[in-house]
Amino acid sequence: MKELSGRAFAERFALNPMGYSWLLGAGASATAGIPTGYQMIQEFRTRLYASEAGISLREIDSADPIWQARIDRHHERQGSLPPKWDPSEYSRAFEALYPTPEDRRLYIRNQVSKGSPSLGHKVLGSLLSARKTPCVFTTNFDALIESAATVAAQFLPADQRTTVTLAAIDNAARAETCLRESEWPLIVKLHGDYQSIELKNTDAELLEQDTQLRLVLTQSLQRFGLVVVGYSGRDVSVMQALSAVLRDPVPYPKGIYWLCQDPANLLPAVREFLEQAALAQVDVHLVRGTTFDELLGDIADVTDLPQTLVSHIFGDRRSTDTTQVPLQRQAALAAPVLRLSAMPLLEMPRAARRLTLNAQAGISDVRALLKQANAKAVVGQAGNPGLLAAFGADAPLTQALAPFGSSSAGEIALDIGKDSWAKGVVYDALVLALCRELPLHARLQGRGHSLSVSRPRSDLPPEVAQDRRSLLAKLRVAYGTELTGPVPGTTGKYAEGLWIRLEEADDRWWVVFEPATFIDFGRPQQDEDPAQASLEWRKAEDWRRERWVQKYNHKWSTILDAWVELLTHAKGARRGAYGLPEGDGIDAVFELGPRTARSRPGHDHDYFHFQRGQQ
Repeated sequence: MKELSGRAFAERFALNPMGYSWLLGAGASATAGIPTGYQMIQEFRTRLYASEAGISLREIDSADPIWQARIDRHHERQGSLPPKWDPSEYSRAFEALYPTPEDRRLYIRNQVSKGSPSLGHKVLGSLLSARKTPCVFTTNFDALIESAATVAAQFLPADQRTTVTLAAIDNAARAETCLRESEWPLIVKLHGDYQSIELKNTDAELLEQDTQLRLVLTQSLQRFGLVVVGYSGRDVSVMQALSAVLRDPVPYPKGIYWLCQDPANLLPAVREFLEQAALAQVDVHLVRGTTFDELLGDIADVTDLPQTLVSHIFGDRRSTDTTQVPLQRQAALAAPVLRLSAMPLLEMPRAARRLTLNAQAGISDVRALLKQANAKAVVGQAGNPGLLAAFGADAPLTQALAPFGSSSAGEIALDIGKDSWAKGVVYDALVLALCRELPLHARLQGRGHSLSVSRPRSDLPPEVAQDRRSLLAKLRVAYGTELTGPVPGTTGKYAEGLWIRLEEADDRWWVVFEPATFIDFGRPQQDEDPAQASLEWRKAEDWRRERWVQKYNHKWSTILDAWVELLTHAKGARRGAYGLPEGDGIDAVFELGPRTARSRPGHDHDYFHFQRGQQ
């Protein structure tokens, strides 16, 4: 998928400002002081946990990862909320905490009262007042956009002011009239205004979008391009409306520009929509490396606006005083001062097996068939339904997926820097490759990618048990304890391990690893007391915190050394996920560099070396 910088999009926008409409989500109001959807989810989950576990809310630090893990574990055991990161998590948690529409409306009113327009709202309000953008659609309940437009209008002469039409659920006819008569500018509150009697928050409410507002949204997007900022794509009704536009002969004539920090964090529904739009010949771009305020600031900088609005946005720049400040010159260390837990990735797979399916099947259905057939493989949906990227032996893959009409179609290229699906496939294969032939267990369930020391079995042959002890010897010495075992006072069992992630820096990819102690409990029984389970989890978390509090820098360094040696020396630095013979299929082969990354002081630059040489 194509990517564009915020500044590059601003230059494109300035050429034809009236060619683009906007869709804003909660992320656009974050810097204005209003909680984002994710922050509200965390608050809902924390309050529900405190209520159900009988704990004072003031005792909980929801920003602490230990408390977060404790809260997550509680809700996993309770099962009343969807899994974390599920698209319905916000609506289900909101309804569980505040069951009545009136309570939810009061909560929203209290939240929006905390905000004041940010730079982005100030610019967008100015664009609306100056007739430099036609319409803004938003799922937010706050009044930041219309407030900013009202303030901006006061800086224009009376004969140049534009009245912005505001439409919400309870006055949707206004939006329809505006669309029919092209009376721009228009602001549409898709889920209602905080003063509306009806708000859309729960699953049932979000499922049905107001017919008139949906019509205005879809027909507007048949005229304009779309800029999406701060919107997660959680509600089905809006995503369905966006997808419906693709059936028009000329959808999104000025393209789609979706602002995001990391494509890997886009919800599946968003990725599918953008991929379908690209297939429909829509010019689709991800706008990365910028925020709502930064993007709108760039737009204000290059767009032709009345001088009074420029001064309103940026202030009077003429009053800024400048003066020369001498650079501090002093001796600086050139030696590395920080060691980073990152190993260079010298080799990674650039292609996987390309499989096509005749049947419409989700990736979960595919993995279920592979598990049922005991076929060892890593698979991922390669952007389009019915197209898979896979690592593993060809024959078992084809045989296992025969019910879906699977056929091999050569290879498919992997670009983990651009395609989130490719990165996901490589992630899974990397963790498996790191664990192969070592006493390690790949932990691929849940959020993130990790591995841990496997728990020893009592039936291991003596020579295998001895090899295991030899491989883990340095790691055991580094920790100073056993690497697996029971958590005292609980039924939980722990295992030392690593969180794994891929990061790109200095024009290369790195495997970043973070030591962690994983604690597992058995599946909850039907007659299990939730209070007792919560108590056990708290005990286990306290034990884990005490276990790590004594690990100072020298201890950390020893632990990092032991992990690096295990992963790069014990069975070689070049690792395959399956160790397939030549011609049996496509294996995922990785090679790690044994030396971890180092950082130098930011002032240790050639420029400063030159200056010191002139003194």
